[in-house]
Amino acid sequence: MGENQEQKSHIPVRLNILFIIVFLLFAAVILRLAYVQLVEGEQYRHQLEKYSIRELPIPAPRGRILDKNGAVLVSNKPVYTVTYVEEEGKDIDEEQVADRLARILTMDGEKMGTDEELLKKTIELNSTLPVAFGPKETEELINRLIPKLQKLPKVSQVEAMSDVDLVKTALYVGLRVRSPFDEQGRKKVQSALKAKMNDPGQAAMFDGMSDTELLKSAIAANVELKLTLDKDDRSDLINQTKFQLGKLPSPAELSQRSDMDLLRYASLFGLEVNLKLNEQQRKFQWHKLSLLKEMRSAHLPSYIPRRVKVNINENERFQIEERLSELPGISVVLEPVREIFKDPDGSAFATHILGYTNAIKPELLKEYLAQGYNPFDRVGVIGLESYYERYLRGKDGIEEVHVNHKSETVQRNQRRAAQPGDDLVLALDWRFQSKVEAILKEEVEAFKKKPSTPKEFKDAHVLVMNPNTGEVLAMASYPDYDLNLYYDRKAFNEKYATDILPNESNRFIYAAYPPASTYKPLSVMIALQEGLTTPYETINDRGGLKIGKSKDSTSYKKNWKPGGHGIVNARRALQVSNNTYMYEMGVRLANRAKTHWSEQFSVLDYYNAQFGLGVKTGIDLPGEKKGLENSNLYYGNLADAMIGQYDLFTPMQIGQYISTIANGGYRIRPHLVKEIRSGSTDPKQPGQTLAVIEPQVLNRVDIDPKYIKVVQEGMRLVTQPGGTASRTFAGLPFTVAAKTGTAQTGQRAENAVLVGYAPYENPQVVFVVVAPNSLRDGTSSSDATGPVARRLLEAYNELNPGVLTPAPPSGTTTTATENSQSTASTASVPQQSTTR
Repeated sequence: MGENQEQKSHIPVRLNILFIIVFLLFAAVILRLAYVQLVEGEQYRHQLEKYSIRELPIPAPRGRILDKNGAVLVSNKPVYTVTYVEEEGKDIDEEQVADRLARILTMDGEKMGTDEELLKKTIELNSTLPVAFGPKETEELINRLIPKLQKLPKVSQVEAMSDVDLVKTALYVGLRVRSPFDEQGRKKVQSALKAKMNDPGQAAMFDGMSDTELLKSAIAANVELKLTLDKDDRSDLINQTKFQLGKLPSPAELSQRSDMDLLRYASLFGLEVNLKLNEQQRKFQWHKLSLLKEMRSAHLPSYIPRRVKVNINENERFQIEERLSELPGISVVLEPVREIFKDPDGSAFATHILGYTNAIKPELLKEYLAQGYNPFDRVGVIGLESYYERYLRGKDGIEEVHVNHKSETVQRNQRRAAQPGDDLVLALDWRFQSKVEAILKEEVEAFKKKPSTPKEFKDAHVLVMNPNTGEVLAMASYPDYDLNLYYDRKAFNEKYATDILPNESNRFIYAAYPPASTYKPLSVMIALQEGLTTPYETINDRGGLKIGKSKDSTSYKKNWKPGGHGIVNARRALQVSNNTYMYEMGVRLANRAKTHWSEQFSVLDYYNAQFGLGVKTGIDLPGEKKGLENSNLYYGNLADAMIGQYDLFTPMQIGQYISTIANGGYRIRPHLVKEIRSGSTDPKQPGQTLAVIEPQVLNRVDIDPKYIKVVQEGMRLVTQPGGTASRTFAGLPFTVAAKTGTAQTGQRAENAVLVGYAPYENPQVVFVVVAPNSLRDGTSSSDATGPVARRLLEAYNELNPGVLTPAPPSGTTTTATENSQSTASTASVPQQSTTR
């Protein structure tokens, strides 16, 4: 038999073949990569550059604001803005760029502080100062720092510290400490600090002090502290304190540190320093830091351009464009900013109506980003700009920007055009608004010059409304300021403290004033509706009324006229602004209580709300307040409330209240905007009407119409012979109903208030004039407010002929019976203009 041969395996052969194939594939890939890199690399590099694409928004033009006749009150104007954005792949020396910009851009009136504040600002921005001390000065500074450093604990000692010592150490090395106080602990520390103060006036500063400053003050005053930190807060504070201590040098190492480092340590320990800068150097450093701050806006992503300076002049633009190679990251772009209508006489216009726009605040950025805004967008801050932000903002376009690896723009493509925001059409006529502002300014300045005018008198406010539609026809405060200042940083900085800050608040919806005797029409309606009296019941006013439930609590409340007005009924009580009649109604209201007289304050609250007092009116302005409710519930307060010396209301609330009386009992929502139209880039071509703001009745008051009529007749008598405003409106070619008021403020000066409407038979205009701190005790409120009210009605009549005139035949609309009672009560009263 032949020997069987061993069968050979084919696996090694197959593996060798596989290895050869893999080798050839890798070789092909390597050869291809080499070919792409060496032969076609340049071509593909260019292709790559083309596809580095960024999407940038194209800002939409903001909608305009127009008056009822189409006159443009707020528009957009193009200005040049300096922007900064970090460039990819470039390590930009931002401080050097800011230094170069500061030599080109003019200062915007930046507020300069002390050397300590300049140093602190420099450190916050991680910047430097051009300081170089001599050997003697350096040694002196080191000697002042050594004791501070010697007081520091070792890093190893931090964890064993008590909470109090840990907080003290953290504050000592410049760390921020989360408040360890509860309400009771804060009050104890405040009381302990006040006890160490000799001056009560200075002691009051601790009430509004932040917890951090309170801690520092307590440590400085050696007040005993008992603090208990949360476990996590303590752990975080220990780590931060260790890290901060580790960064600080030992006393022996100070001589090796630069002068700037020494200054940083001096600022940390609160040492006073002299930076050895002259005035010009100091100004330049503040200017540079303000620019650097804008360049380093921490709340914006690095790829978003930051506005460094808006509205630069031509010379500044040319200088920057000539030096762009020396200013990496800097660009000059054209962007729209708001332009406010300038009154023909050069004065401010509609300051507390229109509002202004500004950059989004860092604390609100997330909220706006969620709504689709970009971080660098401008938004409405106050006024109509804020309230109608979603209409005015428009819709940004999108631009595709192709950039290379150097962040240089290769190509721009507009993917979506920007859509302008909607236009707002107001109910007011700019001519009337302007006239009211001029009248208010002239009369306030004239009244200030009178010897009897209190020095506390500084401002006055006028509101004019249509009582049938709620349209605001004019709204003016004096003094005011030009809204264009918000778009001119230099002018803004120069005038902020003197012109803007004192007059920035919209007192029509924010400030609350006692209505004084202008509340009496509502008091009469409450008394009639609640059955406390009738239109014809009379009381005998002998100069006041005793009010109280016991001998100990009884007080005598006086009428403003010594000796009283004698026999008065509902209408005459309004005509002469009688207090005693209102006191009597307050007592009757208290006596009607089922269980306790204090429950009757709710009756007043009910009727107040019916007329818009103490509740929001619904005006289309942001941040409206509800007034100020008095928390006192004493028996005599019911009488005080009936003469308007209790709760405080805003001028807008008072305007809605008087409008409700004028139109017969309908509380209508006041509004400034009449229409909303689609945005138009052609001023001569108005956009399509998107919405018309129709009159909105909020409620019909729970008062019998015949009692509203009684009050209307009483207000008409106010402007007739014997009324408190008889001389104010005498001789006008139309009829006026009004009510005067003098509000006691508890200060040396009193407020003057005047309200009313015209014409009496068919009310078209309601007015409210408030002049805070304008009167001395015993003077007439119509002296301060009357000329303004009369002139604004004359101005309205001139601009709107036939609306207020012609007046019907002279005489009131009272019945024969009512006339006989009124005549009997006024026969012996001489004509007078004294008002309350």
